Amino acid sequence: MSGHGHGHGHGHGCCECEHEPAERGVEYELYKRIDIEKLQCLNESRDGDGKLVFKPWDQRTDRTKFVESDADEELLFNIPFTGSVKLKGIIIAGEDDESHPAEMRLYKNIPQMSFDDTSREPEQAFRLNRDPHAELEYPTKIARFSNVEHLSIHISRNFGTESTRVYYIGLRGEYAEHSSHCMCGNNMSVPLLAEAVTVSGTEKETAVVIFLHGLGDTGHGWADSMTSIRLPYIKYICPHAPRIPVTLNMKMTMPSWFDLMGLSPESPEDEAGIKRAAENIKAIIDHEVKNGIPSNRILLGGFSQGGALSLYTALTSQQQLAGVVGLSCWLPLHKTFPQAASGSGNKGTPILQCHGEMDPMIPVQFGAMTAEKLKTIVSPGNITFRTYPGLMHSSCPQEMSAVKEFIEKQLPRV
Repeated sequence: MSGHGHGHGHGHGCCECEHEPAERGVEYELYKRIDIEKLQCLNESRDGDGKLVFKPWDQRTDRTKFVESDADEELLFNIPFTGSVKLKGIIIAGEDDESHPAEMRLYKNIPQMSFDDTSREPEQAFRLNRDPHAELEYPTKIARFSNVEHLSIHISRNFGTESTRVYYIGLRGEYAEHSSHCMCGNNMSVPLLAEAVTVSGTEKETAVVIFLHGLGDTGHGWADSMTSIRLPYIKYICPHAPRIPVTLNMKMTMPSWFDLMGLSPESPEDEAGIKRAAENIKAIIDHEVKNGIPSNRILLGGFSQGGALSLYTALTSQQQLAGVVGLSCWLPLHKTFPQAASGSGNKGTPILQCHGEMDPMIPVQFGAMTAEKLKTIVSPGNITFRTYPGLMHSSCPQEMSAVKEFIEKQLPRV
């Protein structure tokens, strides 16, 4: 993602005279394609007001519905669509005074984005002009916004007062239904949390376990396993991987966190896909932290490809986690370590690795090599590697009881 694309209102602004207003209204109907129940506006002064500014074209100058920022001038809109969108332009209207937004930064396909994530380079940024009549359009770089499932709009500042006020955000573009849209490997952008299976605690939740399934599976299978070992004060989140074509399985489309070319230590790897998948998992962790669960009360785990992603995510995350569980798995991009973990907050985090001794898919030797590699990255005393005689590429009751014991030790009741 290279430099910001700065649009300066009047330079790129699209005057009303260029279109008949009615025709223009039809172009601004993407608001109908927003999953409005799941839309979030962070730092809004009144709950739910952020949803009110995505309204029909003929209501764009209506002053009765607006959102105002709360603690400072920033606002962050997380906008999930009900399908895939090609975003072509944005109009943003506020009051004709200092509360009008002065800068807008756009991010795509980062579900549950938080203010912490806004330090990332945006896909595009615009300096804004005051536009009380919703007349100025800021055109997007269409190549960057041609496959948007989730849009985040960060209003980073206004024209110099304590709070920001927005009356209307108009989105212009095209829409494709989810069902007809192939979730290709280079666009892992499902709002993971919205679609996760969650097993809630039976008392006040003071900790979270995020558990990632293996290739071709869904979160449902592991939600059942988690339920069988659940602790009452822990929330268990089992997200579903997006459906993508998998090279290893003759390009068949199936749930997969990233593309797989092979299952040996020397197989080529989908580096971009692995890194993107890790960012999506980090977004879930950030979301839980924002909801009041400290990162050191969050444990990350997974089976097979999900275990591999858990290891990679934890070792490249700055957030310090309570622990990591990797079942029948390996460390992706192992040649990039230990350097890839230089900024990690998890060099002292306990890792439980379990493997079946008869695993025909990921041989136990590969698991043992992974455990040895991990000892060069984190304190060797923090690695526990357990193997189970006769166990193939699956889990067993003894293994699940070891997982429960590990979770209970790393996430004790508070």
